[in-house]
This record gives sequence, structure tokens and C-alpha cells, in this order.
Amino acid sequence: MATKRLPTLLLAIVAGVGAANTYYLQPLLHVVSVSLHLSGGNAGFLVTVTQAGFVVGLGVLLPLGDRYDRRWLIVLSLLLAGLFDLGAGLVTGTISFGVSLLGVGIFSVVAQFAVTYVAAAAPAEIRSSEIAKVMAGLLAGIVLARTYSGAMSDLLGYHSVFIVAAAISVLLAAIVWMRLPAESAKHPLTLVEMWRDGAMLLRDEPILRLRSFLGMLSFGAFSIFWTTMAFALSAHPYHLSSGLIGLFGFAGLAGVLAARAVGALADRGHTAFTTVVSFVLIALSYLALYLTHDSLILFIVLTATLDAGIQGAHLSNQSLIYRLAPGAQGRITMVYMVFYFVGGVIGSSLASVLYGIGGWPDVTIAGTLAGTLGLVVWGILGLRERRWVAEIAHEDSNTEKERQK
Repeated sequence: MATKRLPTLLLAIVAGVGAANTYYLQPLLHVVSVSLHLSGGNAGFLVTVTQAGFVVGLGVLLPLGDRYDRRWLIVLSLLLAGLFDLGAGLVTGTISFGVSLLGVGIFSVVAQFAVTYVAAAAPAEIRSSEIAKVMAGLLAGIVLARTYSGAMSDLLGYHSVFIVAAAISVLLAAIVWMRLPAESAKHPLTLVEMWRDGAMLLRDEPILRLRSFLGMLSFGAFSIFWTTMAFALSAHPYHLSSGLIGLFGFAGLAGVLAARAVGALADRGHTAFTTVVSFVLIALSYLALYLTHDSLILFIVLTATLDAGIQGAHLSNQSLIYRLAPGAQGRITMVYMVFYFVGGVIGSSLASVLYGIGGWPDVTIAGTLAGTLGLVVWGILGLRERRWVAEIAHEDSNTEKERQK
């Protein structure tokens, strides 16, 4: 597929809608906890349920992209995500709501189908930039999801958030079916063989191991923040409504801008720099949040810097792992994103427990430690990774020379 024909905009929209499905709940946690008669800590576990569903989708569905046409997989995932969104919008019980969120999480893996589609189709010299464009769409979906869900909840109640989301997913599925080109023939591997290959990639590729662990730390830091942020902002001294809390999603625009900048730097080989800067931002943002007690403006600024650090780390990781094992993007993404969302599950669970024990200060301490641990790990293994990356660059150069012959 020629670069100029890459349907990057459509894939960015798919990634945005898929990612949005897993983030509608975050600004609504206080409202949902009141409606379902849950404590703040227990309501936070609803985020964990959604993320656990996504981990299941990563392990079961995402590897299928290396075997089957991702256009079919994207359409089917959008339709089923819409079905579970509709369920979340109609049910009134805690268990049925949780089951619906689990299904939403599983089929929100459609966002990663979009990323791996472009990772497989884009030429190596512009792959990071093309991935960054799709990631910008994904991040924009996260930003708009939080803002939209908070405003819609204030207007029509939180159930309406999921009903409208269901309609959007179904409509987008129809557009994808009509506009997205089919992929070429794939590897005839069974799901078990793809899991085995994923395990072997993790064993054989030190860059994948390091970047998966860093991804786990960065998304753990992300989930620590967003799982409890709504409770912190709805309480003293802020007392914000769900609609106003949703506006904090616009702080995530910093993550969109970071993704584009990191993509450009990654194409020039500066992933070491972007990794360090990203984890410094995460650690310092959390430390400043710990010291901040009543400044809403500073809270907004630190939300932006935290989001920029987390998304910068994520794209730095992706820019390297997709240079490994051409043709195995689905399995590589499966390994990386399983670690990534396991970090999210741990982070959201930890945040729910810590908020119940010591409130917001304990949550920010945990986030500071996550960012600091990322820097420590990078400090230990960063120099080794530079050698590994140099070896990959040499192999890519030889491959290109052979292709030109």
C-alpha cells in the first residue's frame, strides 16, 4: 500500500472512538457512585473492570490482526463495543453495569487494531510519524471523551453518555466497512501459536521487555491519577460538578501535542531523550500535585504536564517496538499493551485502595514513585538499549540495501 493512500485520518478517528470508550467513565465516577450507592473506593474499581476487559481483548483479539484482515476486525469490534455501550446506558444495577463495562473494555481494543494497521502499512522511514498521527487521534478521543461525558452527564444523566457512544460506534463501523482498504494475506497462525510467538518475542527482544515494563509504569501512573481525580475535584476545596471535571480532559491536549513532537523526534533517533523527559514530567507533576492543596489553576497545569509525560513515554515506546520483527506488529502490540494495561489495572486498583486509606496525598505519592521508578529503570538499562537500537538500525540499513538490489 502506497504511503499516499494510507487512510491515516480514518484510522485516527477509529483509534479515538475506541479509546474514548474506555474513558467516558472517569469524570462520572462521583455521579455513578452516588447512583449505585457505592463508596468512592469501590466505584474506582469500575475503572479496573474496564481495563481488565481491555487486557482480555489484547490477549485474545489483538493477535488475530496478524492472521485476519484488520478491516473485518475493526468493524466487528466497533459493533460489539456499541452493543455493550448500549447495555451500559440502559442497565441500572451495579453488576449489570460492570458486565457492560467489561464488554466495552474488551472491544475497545479496536483502537490498537487501528495502530497496528498503520504500523504494518507505513514505510519504515515514516512509520513513527504515521503512528504518531493515529496516536494523536487516539489521544484526542481521550480528551473529548472526558469533556463530552462530563457535559452530557450534567445535561441528560450519565446513562445518555453510553447510549450516544453506542450510536457513534455503529455509524463508524459502517464508514470503515465502506472506506478502509482490505489488507493482504496474513500469516496462517492459530491463536495459540500467536501467543507462543508473543512469549518468544518477549524472551528474545530486550527492547520489547524494557519498553513493556516502562509502558506498565507510565500507564500505571496515568490510572492512579484519573481513577481518583474526580473524587478529589468533587470534594473540598474544589467542589466541582461532573461537567467541570470533564473539562479537565482538555488538559490532555498537551498529550496530543507531545505525541506529534515525540513522533518527529523518534524518526530522528531521539527516543532516549524523549523517554527521560517523559518520566521526569511524570515524577515532578505528581510531586507538585502532592504539594498543591487549593490552587485549581496549578491543578490544571499539572494535569497537562502529567498527560504530556505519560503520552510521550507511550509513543517513545511504540516508536521502538514497531521496528522489531516486521510482520509481527499484532503480536508485538499484544505483548506491549498487555503489560501497559496490567499497569493500568494495578494503578487503578492501588489508587482506589490508597484513596480510601489516606485520600489524595497518598495517591500522589504513589504516582511520584511510579515516575521515579521509570527513571531508575532507564538509568540502569538505557545505555544497553542504545546498543540494541544501533544493531537494529544496522539491520534495517542492510535490509534496505538488499531491497534496492
